[in-house]
Amino acid sequence: MAFNRFDHSVLGEIRPRFELKVEVEPDKALQYLEDKAKGDPTVVTTKSRHYIFLKIPTSQQHYWSPELSVRIEKEEFSEDILVHCLLGPKPSVWLFFMFCYAFIVILSTIGGIFSLVKYQQYDDASWLWVIPAGIVLTVSIFFTSKFGQNKGRDQMLHLVSFLYHGLDEITSVERIHK
Repeated sequence: MAFNRFDHSVLGEIRPRFELKVEVEPDKALQYLEDKAKGDPTVVTTKSRHYIFLKIPTSQQHYWSPELSVRIEKEEFSEDILVHCLLGPKPSVWLFFMFCYAFIVILSTIGGIFSLVKYQQYDDASWLWVIPAGIVLTVSIFFTSKFGQNKGRDQMLHLVSFLYHGLDEITSVERIHK
């Protein structure tokens, strides 16, 4: 799901990013979003300095529930105030998938080198299955993550809608296309 990309792939992004331009001070916008979420039982927030994390309440969460990380800051060389948004799974889910990718790539690389050396030196092709197995596992993990993203799609759209409507109540919101 590409929110702000013109050159996105057919498969979309695992962690979509998009940017908005607003005309309100960053602290005021963050505080307004936090206050608005307190009155809305469908969104929970966590705030730190320049960030606010919009999440689905624990009672409605499932393994694939997304989080929306929102950073609002004034541009250094212009007067624009930008809202940087990053949608993705919970950090534990993201870390698990990155660990799986790394584990498979490392094992496939070592196994592939071992199998190719064994094949060239001894004409033994018994370990060559490691290379296609690594590719199949990597592709299956990718499609599992796409399945999870699709399962959390409604919640993802709800968080984005909450952000757009919340900011639109206090200022004009303009999407920035990159």
